[in-house]
Amino acid sequence: MAMLSRMLLSVSWPMAQGAARTKPGLGFQGGGVGATIFCLSLAAGTAQASEPPALFLSSRAAGRGGTGVAAFESTEAARFNPAILAESKARVQIRPIALDGAIGENAISTISDLTKLSDVSDGLSFLRSFEDKFGERQYLRGQISPVAFRIGGFEFQSFGGAASWLELRQPSMIEATFEADSMIGGQMSYAHALGAQWGLGATFRYLSRTFITGDLVFTDVLEFAPPASVQFDDYAPLQTGQGYAGDLGLIWHPTPVLRFGLTFENVGDTTFTANSEEKGAPPPLLQSVNLGGVFRQKLGMWDLDYHADWRDVLQRYKQHLSRAFHLGLELGRPIFTKDHDLGVTGGIQEGYLTGGVFVDVWLFRIDLSNYAVELGEVAGQRMDRRWALSLQTSISF
Repeated sequence: MAMLSRMLLSVSWPMAQGAARTKPGLGFQGGGVGATIFCLSLAAGTAQASEPPALFLSSRAAGRGGTGVAAFESTEAARFNPAILAESKARVQIRPIALDGAIGENAISTISDLTKLSDVSDGLSFLRSFEDKFGERQYLRGQISPVAFRIGGFEFQSFGGAASWLELRQPSMIEATFEADSMIGGQMSYAHALGAQWGLGATFRYLSRTFITGDLVFTDVLEFAPPASVQFDDYAPLQTGQGYAGDLGLIWHPTPVLRFGLTFENVGDTTFTANSEEKGAPPPLLQSVNLGGVFRQKLGMWDLDYHADWRDVLQRYKQHLSRAFHLGLELGRPIFTKDHDLGVTGGIQEGYLTGGVFVDVWLFRIDLSNYAVELGEVAGQRMDRRWALSLQTSISF
């Protein structure tokens, strides 16, 4: 048991160091801690499939099926579509801090099981205690925006986040596949109204990224377990770099209750300049063209919004069309602000049901949602269900 623990720790510790040194003090240790937990969790995976990297996590959008291209004005407007800022009603808005996090239901179950390891007497029992998790992904993500402010149609915000996952397969020899991706930076957005029905916006963004991914088999772990001289970077180099990105957005609202949106995310692809020529640069963030629409139905003091998005229209990430269409509902009402301050969400994302609740008590806003992403080739093939929680503060004048 002691030998097994040392081998697992030799995998998790370099990952924790890589994620933690990205930005100490801003919550990025979450990526390393997540990797540590995953390495202890013996989760087995099937054939790998792509999950496009997400620059931002929104619990609200996740609850309504991942939609937001044509969303109504909100504190997250610049993240959904910068053109929405043209409709901002606040002369000045300050958001001191925003925290977002997501954790896979498999990871929650694994953490629960780890608390019961006192009943395990030997290494074989330790392995068997996780047999029910073979074929699942362990996922954890943390995100923070330390400060953001808006003046009319202009907005600045700083941000950072780290996401980690790990899967282990068990053929003739145990194999592991893992990824840890963290980004910090800041962005400026501006939008301008074009007549009474159109809005045009743009975002300029600076990013510093740390990325690590790799595959290991059990014998590889033995190679770099202390006191061996082999380094973890020999198997999975820690890639770091800086890059500049831009988004464009367009909103058309022919009536107060009908809206259409178009976004170009990471225009021209976002590439990174490597900090180390030997290890190379993190992979690029591909340009994504997205279309969306919203129809609002008035129900007394409440609004029922019907959302529909077509993500990655040009299929830069080579995903099946069954994963590209998102549908969502949001039932809410304003209390303190022009946005919905109380309500529920629901939707369909990549073939799976989503749902959430939110409440804004003037200074604080809390969003909680449950959603799923597809890890297979087509919708409905391999589900990974997750919980997301957001806490925001804002003051408007």
